Amino acid sequence: MSRTASRLTLISALLASLPAFATPAAPDYVDADQFLNAAKQRVLPPDIPWNGKSQQFAVAKDDPWATPFEASGFTHTPPYNETLAYLERLAAARPELIKLVALEEKTDEGRPFMMAVVSTSGDKSAAGLKASGKPTIYVEAGIHPGEANGKDAGLMMLRDMTVRGSERALLDKVNILFVPTVNIDGDMRYGKYGRINQNGPAETGWRVNGRNLNLNRDFAKLDSPEIRNVARALGEYAPDFFIDTHSTDGVNYQYDVTYCNNGLGWSPESSRWMDKVMTPYVYKELRAYGHEPNVCISMNDNEDIGKGYYPYYSDLARFSNQYADVRGIPGILVELHALKPYKQQVLGNYVLYKSIFESVAANQDSLRAAIARDRAARPKEVTLTWKEADGKPQLVDFKGVKFEKVQSPITGDKIVRWSNQPQTYRIPITPLTVPDLVVTRPKAYVVPAQWRDVIDRLKVHGIAMTTLDKPATLDVTVYRLDDIKLGTPFEPDRESADKIPGYEGRLLISGKPLAQARKVTYPAGSVVIDPDQQLGTLAMVLLEPDSPDSFLRWGFFNANLTSAEAPEAYVMEPMARRMLAESPALRKAFAAKLKADPKFAKDRNARLNWFYEQTPFADSNRFLYPVGIVR
Repeated sequence: MSRTASRLTLISALLASLPAFATPAAPDYVDADQFLNAAKQRVLPPDIPWNGKSQQFAVAKDDPWATPFEASGFTHTPPYNETLAYLERLAAARPELIKLVALEEKTDEGRPFMMAVVSTSGDKSAAGLKASGKPTIYVEAGIHPGEANGKDAGLMMLRDMTVRGSERALLDKVNILFVPTVNIDGDMRYGKYGRINQNGPAETGWRVNGRNLNLNRDFAKLDSPEIRNVARALGEYAPDFFIDTHSTDGVNYQYDVTYCNNGLGWSPESSRWMDKVMTPYVYKELRAYGHEPNVCISMNDNEDIGKGYYPYYSDLARFSNQYADVRGIPGILVELHALKPYKQQVLGNYVLYKSIFESVAANQDSLRAAIARDRAARPKEVTLTWKEADGKPQLVDFKGVKFEKVQSPITGDKIVRWSNQPQTYRIPITPLTVPDLVVTRPKAYVVPAQWRDVIDRLKVHGIAMTTLDKPATLDVTVYRLDDIKLGTPFEPDRESADKIPGYEGRLLISGKPLAQARKVTYPAGSVVIDPDQQLGTLAMVLLEPDSPDSFLRWGFFNANLTSAEAPEAYVMEPMARRMLAESPALRKAFAAKLKADPKFAKDRNARLNWFYEQTPFADSNRFLYPVGIVR
């Protein structure tokens, strides 16, 4: 027997000898018997009575084409393997209408990432869909698998567009790209205890993926194979519309279907089209079928609705709808209200899909004109972040519910207790609408060849670039960072209970970029990016040093934020005395620094390092952001 075979035999014997434990077991790793009965039951506000007309779209549980959701009596959402099996049944029944496509990368746990291409076009490639002349709509669900309503509504809609045929006329007018589950590995961590604030389904997947990444924070940095797949699909198919579906909790209110575009962010013409053309029709249809729509809602204080709410406008490109927007794709993030019964959530999402598809089909000329204007725009000044307007915010009617605040022996203060009784409030709405960080579009960015990881991700985004085939010396602006600190996450509506510094697996940084003119020789393999291109604004979001979603801020260049050499005191101290003797200006600057900065004055190493940094021995690349910018 070979040495390798012997080792394998030994390992097998050891595994066989281990005791078998029934719990906790995959996929959810929870032994519920270890917990109190009271700890296993969600305590949610009472349901607001609902009997919407959208129930007509659900088939009987014994219908041969009932989705897993319908067949369960509206309590079950299928995990990924069951979802895929249902899609395969549809594709097998109507192969001329549905093609299942495996995108380039598998998940970290090795599962295929599948997308359904649904079209009457015989050629279901990107070129074939484009040649059809019909608008293409990209729909994704399950980026947070616990928020499953978009998946279940999508399976119903694809069924009705194909095998049942009740929405076949709509399929004659649009092409659909449907990703039922973006976070596949998270979806397979499946169990009863995924989301504590949600009114069904009975079991769900988990919010984060197998590496504990929140995939709706990954659209800029592209750490995950899942979102790299999405970025490639958006580049290849160039859809006319983008939908990302979620559910939200926070506070109780009457609205059950909400969604946001990106305000007047990076694709303002497309946002205007949505606001003026699409949304009035969609809201009308939702109300006709018994649903109450609104712009998406995130309260400024979940314990005090009087402080108002903000929609997800003009956020950061790490989020899905903002990423679509910066690519020039009209996009929305959908939030079904998680406190509504799950059946109501799914049927509301079904009506939302139906009405958006109808609006896009009926108004494709004006939509494509808006898209073309956005993609052709090359504004000299580009806003990378926005802020709230000064002064008193606008007041709006808010369809909430009555509530009371009761003293709690648990928290020691008063907590909100929601009812199901409707009540309208007058509260502020506080979107981010005022340009904050505004940057002039440069002539070029130059990324040195050694930063291959950044170059590879820029390519996945689809950003056009020129690769140097030999060394080139260029006059550029580089940036040295001052006051470098650990960055903080952007999670305004979620608990920050991080045990170590960092966010989404990365050590974020912040600092003050100080510009320096340099003549730099870049090695072969370096890339030059002209931001006068369709994805030029995306390039700026990723490469401007002040941008909160730049590769710099995400920590891709942290290796450069250290100094490789440091002086010994016995060398630096006598050199510093000689420097002071030689330069009255330096004596004055040192005295001022001592007076202005007591912490510095008490730190001998900081004092020595201050002198060291004013010698030619200090590393000229210390604390340097290595991307050169031609201004």
